[in-house]
Amino acid sequence: MMKPDSNYNLRSIREAFKAQGIFYTPPELAELVKSYIPFKPAKVYDPTCGDGGLLAVFGDDVLKFGQEINAPQLDVARDRLINFTGYCGDTLKDDGFADEKFDCIVANPPFSVKWEPDENDRRFKDAPCVPTASKADYAFLLHILYHLSDDGVAAVIGFPGILYRGGREGKIRQWLIDNNHISKVVAIPGKTFVDTSIATVLLVLDKSGRHESVEFIDKEDGKCRVVSKAEIIRNDYNLSVNYYIEREVIKEQFDPVELEMSARKEQLKNLRAELELSRLCCGIEGLPLNPHLDDIIEIVESFRQ
Repeated sequence: MMKPDSNYNLRSIREAFKAQGIFYTPPELAELVKSYIPFKPAKVYDPTCGDGGLLAVFGDDVLKFGQEINAPQLDVARDRLINFTGYCGDTLKDDGFADEKFDCIVANPPFSVKWEPDENDRRFKDAPCVPTASKADYAFLLHILYHLSDDGVAAVIGFPGILYRGGREGKIRQWLIDNNHISKVVAIPGKTFVDTSIATVLLVLDKSGRHESVEFIDKEDGKCRVVSKAEIIRNDYNLSVNYYIEREVIKEQFDPVELEMSARKEQLKNLRAELELSRLCCGIEGLPLNPHLDDIIEIVESFRQ
């Protein structure tokens, strides 16, 4: 149990981490991630647990497992979490829970970091290829899928690029869709993270493969839509939410009478300016102005009813 002033201490620690480029998952986002787990798990695993922010939203009776590469962050997690088993190490190089399976996994792994692929790693043997070395996003996704039990569910925060990038990532995304391992795609608008304003996405993975369709959710406008796998295939396996949910364009409301009156005032203003210019020119060139005014009056009279 943490001390009464632990919230203050936690803020201080996080500020120090932030100065080093290490960020955390705010409680609001952690609760959002948890909301996509459709059951209360007996145990939950976070492969990049940081200071335990995602695990902290689960009850004290839930067994918590987490791995973290940064030892000071893991120490914070150990101090704040009850029923927690932590392991310090690089998740992709040194799997601290290699033989464990979990019904529930939550994660906010680092976005698009470099890593060192191992072609013989059993976590990637079912996928069509090993993820690219320049971006570890799909390495984390395959790691998570590997550790899910047969009926397990995972909710994973990611960079939007994982929804549409090609190459090896595109092949793995196609494999995940073909095997019904992605059940939901959630677009989260920017500034949801306290530490960064970039937009993010949340993928819900389902190991069972029972879902023949994918639900797309746009958190900005609250819209959602269930999309068939056939439609996703027609879009070349692109999972960008804006492919499937159109943003509503709010049309500006206006009063047509008020708009017409405003236009008339502008018309009279322009006419006055033009007549002032004509009078000035007539004075300089010695031309009469009245014939021009008579022509204008004649035009105006033709419109009288």
